[in-house]
Amino acid sequence: MIEKCYWEEGSRQQWIFYANDNSSLDGLSEKLIIDDVLCSSDEKIENLGIKRVNGKLYSGNYVGVCRIKSLNGKNITSIDGREVILKIEPRFPVSVVDMLNALRDDNEFERYLAPQTNRINEAYREIEDLNDNELFHFFENEDPIFLKDSIARESSIITASIFITMLKSLCTRPLMGRMEKKEENLTGKVKGKIVFSKNIQKNTLRGRDDRVYCRYLEYTEDIIENQILKAALHKAELFLNKYFGSASGNNNSFRDMVSYCRNALDHVSYKKISRLDINNIKTTGVYVYYKPVINAAKMVLSEITLEATGNTAITSYVVPYAISMDKLFEMYVRAYLKKAGIGSYDSKEPGIKLSQYDDKTAVLRGRTKDYSKYIAGNIKPDIIIYNDENDNYLVFDVKYKNPLNSRSSRPDRLQILAYALMLNCKNVGNIFPTQDGTSNTYFKRNEINSREERPRYYNQINVAIDTEWEFTIQEEGGTSTTTILEYCKRLLM
Repeated sequence: MIEKCYWEEGSRQQWIFYANDNSSLDGLSEKLIIDDVLCSSDEKIENLGIKRVNGKLYSGNYVGVCRIKSLNGKNITSIDGREVILKIEPRFPVSVVDMLNALRDDNEFERYLAPQTNRINEAYREIEDLNDNELFHFFENEDPIFLKDSIARESSIITASIFITMLKSLCTRPLMGRMEKKEENLTGKVKGKIVFSKNIQKNTLRGRDDRVYCRYLEYTEDIIENQILKAALHKAELFLNKYFGSASGNNNSFRDMVSYCRNALDHVSYKKISRLDINNIKTTGVYVYYKPVINAAKMVLSEITLEATGNTAITSYVVPYAISMDKLFEMYVRAYLKKAGIGSYDSKEPGIKLSQYDDKTAVLRGRTKDYSKYIAGNIKPDIIIYNDENDNYLVFDVKYKNPLNSRSSRPDRLQILAYALMLNCKNVGNIFPTQDGTSNTYFKRNEINSREERPRYYNQINVAIDTEWEFTIQEEGGTSTTTILEYCKRLLM
């Protein structure tokens, strides 16, 4: 793991405090009064999930950048009167950008960035709000922070990736359009109303009695809202290609999303967007689903600029944001398992497959009022692997935790036992990040102490968080080595 805990002077005389997720924040006391720091609640992300344990401050499972807030909700200042910025990074030797880049050719990448829900009938609902998402959170109502290029670049890559995903979702629905006035000098026909003053000037005085100057209403989708989306798409695509290279490959979801959006907006004019244009947009009524995508487009347009050469550059202004490492690690594990050879849910090939992301199972069958329903609801395991040849299931819950710290394991224990019961699994378990961040290990399976006649077993895997994609796994404390694919196949026999 990488340990990071230090202060740095920012570009605008701010103080920036760097730390890792799930680490001590004792260093904050050097420049501010830590008793004044606001801690996060279950309902709201404050200060990137800072928590207070036994009087000490610790970072949580969020990474990102924000201004530190005081107990009264206002921006806190340092002892010498400066603005204080908090920058939390992953505790493993990989950046959020690296992890997102590793995910971008996953066939479910679009679903990963859409809002998740426990309600079965809303499994595929559209993004309705930028905050309505388990992976990322943008503090839209706060002023952008001016930061040095390395931090701003990371933020802009995240913003651009999320915008393209949201835009793809929007482009599957009807584009916004409206009736607009149009004037045209028509030949041999009249449309709408004749503009007599202009008709005399342009036609009658010139002896062009075959033409009529008209004003009429016409429905068009070439409106400022769609032009803003197209301009942001252009910037986002150029910017991401600059850092990742042009997306390629048959299954590259990122490339497909960009292509889909370009085709959907092909008839919309490309124009340079001004601040006045942005202030004039309207996203009410039946087109309310435009609002979160327009907000994301605004972030792209404000964070990325086009130079005279056609190259992209960052403005160094960053909208404060938070990213859940819990969810990002879960998505990383899903992509990792597919690259290891486990088939996707939509694969036509026989063998073991990974079920669809955000898949849910109702706890109770009875739905009417005469049934007891206190425990009604749905379960949503992180990883369901099944063998379509023998109908056996294997369930893993992904935990971005230190497995050596079992003080809060009771909810996790009950959760995994419920999955074993409901999905009739012989093998269940947890997947944790490897603490050294470099090697994949597994433990000997442990029989669950149950009065059931059939045996059930608990399994545990530690997966390295990097982008090298090593698919071998070694027994913890032993010498046996196998591949992830063979390990899962063995548990599904």
